[in-house]
Order: sequence, then structure tokens, then C-alpha cells
Amino acid sequence: MRAAAQQDRIILVPLSGYRSASRQAAIIRRKLAAGQKLAEVLKWIAAPGYSQHHTGRAIDIGAPGKAALAQDFGRTRQGRWLRRRAHEFGFVMTYPRKNSHGIGYEPWHWYIG
Repeated sequence: MRAAAQQDRIILVPLSGYRSASRQAAIIRRKLAAGQKLAEVLKWIAAPGYSQHHTGRAIDIGAPGKAALAQDFGRTRQGRWLRRRAHEFGFVMTYPRKNSHGIGYEPWHWYIG
């Protein structure tokens, strides 16, 4: 997928791939320590043991020079390219707007099914 993107002059930046349950818990603890409420954290971060990142089949993708994991990623050239072409490589956007999982819109999160 990365090579195909480069042929289209698109640079995809891998941000996060495999993540252990203990790493997932550490991310949640950090957000709670920063004062975020648990319900808000769980809207964006799966509970340990439930993240697609635990499978090694999920990846968060960014764009050069853009804030990581921001919803406006979906409007970048990279985000638009992924929506058009990622399926050709077996990837799906697991958390589109108003998804059935109740997770917030994550245009950066792609899962190979």
C-alpha cells in the first residue's frame, strides 16, 4: 500500500501498529492522570484486551507535518487517498463517522481484515 501511495505522490506515515494490553492500559492511565474522564477516554481508546492494535493487524497512519491522530486527517491528501484505495490492499477504516462500535471517528485507524 505504501508503494502504491508513493506512486501517487502520497506519503503515508505509520504512527502506531502493534500495541500490547499493558501499553494500552498505560495510554489510558496517562489520559486519566491528565484529567480526562474515563467515558471520554474510552470513546477514543479501546479498553486493554479489546484494541485491534493487540492483533498486529491495525495501524494508525498520519501525514508528514500534520498533528498525529486528528480528525482533520480525513481531509488530508493521505486521508482521501486511503478512503479511495486502502480497500485494494485489504484495509478498512474500522471507525468511520457514526460507527456501530460507538468509537469516535478515527480516519487514521486502518485494519487489515
